[in-house]
Amino acid sequence: MARALKVCSKPGCPELVPHDVSRCHEHERAADRARGSRQARGYDREHDRLRRRYERRGVVGMTCPRCGQPILPGQPWDLGHTDDRTGWTGPEHARCNRSAGGRAAHT
Repeated sequence: MARALKVCSKPGCPELVPHDVSRCHEHERAADRARGSRQARGYDREHDRLRRRYERRGVVGMTCPRCGQPILPGQPWDLGHTDDRTGWTGPEHARCNRSAGGRAAHT
């Protein structure tokens, strides 16, 4: 059975990619370079240390600062940044955190 193909999501690119991939290899690499390094995006040693502290303490029952709902057992979570990326907001639902990051990237 052949895999379904679609056109790369980069406007003007005619390259066909598998249906579960958004961009061709060339445009995926360009997008990764444009994002900057992990450290440039605010995920430095201090971020890692704080995340480990929350992991040890446990985040179940903590309130997500983005949606105001508790983090439930088994829910994926991220250590959230303030919108200006100068500090952390604490544990957030992964979906809330990543949605906020996606919105910020498109404004």
